[in-house]
Amino acid sequence: MPGISVTYLGLSLKSPVILSSSSLTNSTNGVRRAADAGAGAVVLKSLFEEQIEAESAENSEDVDYASHPEAQEYIEQMGRHLGPDSYLKLIADAKSSVDVPVIASVNCVSPRWWSDYARQIEIAGADALELNIAIMPRSGDDPSDVEARYLRIVERVRDRVHLPIAVKIGPYFTSLAAFTDALRRVGASALVLFNRFYQLDIDVDSAQLTPGYQFSTPQEIHTALRWISILAGESASELVGSTGIHEGSDAIKMLLAGATAVQVCSTVYKNGYQRITEINESIESWMDKKGYGAIEEFRGRLAQAGSSSPEAYERMQYIKALTGLS
Repeated sequence: MPGISVTYLGLSLKSPVILSSSSLTNSTNGVRRAADAGAGAVVLKSLFEEQIEAESAENSEDVDYASHPEAQEYIEQMGRHLGPDSYLKLIADAKSSVDVPVIASVNCVSPRWWSDYARQIEIAGADALELNIAIMPRSGDDPSDVEARYLRIVERVRDRVHLPIAVKIGPYFTSLAAFTDALRRVGASALVLFNRFYQLDIDVDSAQLTPGYQFSTPQEIHTALRWISILAGESASELVGSTGIHEGSDAIKMLLAGATAVQVCSTVYKNGYQRITEINESIESWMDKKGYGAIEEFRGRLAQAGSSSPEAYERMQYIKALTGLS
């Protein structure tokens, strides 16, 4: 059978399929089940910045809860449920339970609280650190100021740890290519594209805000697929495809576009951990059919950098779609 091992963040992965941060990875049992199913690596459930704040004695003075009356109680509950100390134990326990890389994850919006905590994550034994950064711009925010916050977070953590760092971001930046290059310069070794933001809905009967559909759909693959194909070969950072990857064919598309690996989540919720096995088998079957012995033989084959028709990745496809011309 073809070999599907890859190298990501300097780590050897037996498969390019990574189980992403979620409640599926908030326990040693979940991590073990993912590894047994063939995951190349596991990203632990994100520790939120607010959970670290909840353990601080200065919490009530430093966090503004005025606009959310129930927020303080909720944040304190978060701190008690898989708080920072428990998270460090999860890292250590997971590392002793599986033979695949264990990647810690922190969901953050500022650099102030947890750059020191990142060092504790390293000491606990994590193989790498994924910074899940999702900063919602507010009215009047200067785009350059928002991007600068991202860069300060990465730079602060880079100064504190020797772990390889991946940064998971959304697609909404003025110039994504320039911004991803800036992230690399301040210490990001890899980029995970893309974050799937909280989905909002409205219950018209109660006139209340409600959560929207929380799982991704296969149709959501296209934004990440496009940007990975554009950035591959141009960016010095490793690229990981995320969101909308539900089947083996989706993973193959990402690899052809230039991804080093892919992250899956929603499809595992829907189909169980065996979906990881099925995706790996699909990749192997396709490679065998095409005569590939290793992923490196076809990774990036359809990236823009090596294309004879680079316009197909940008405006030309948009024109074709709207005019109906082939």
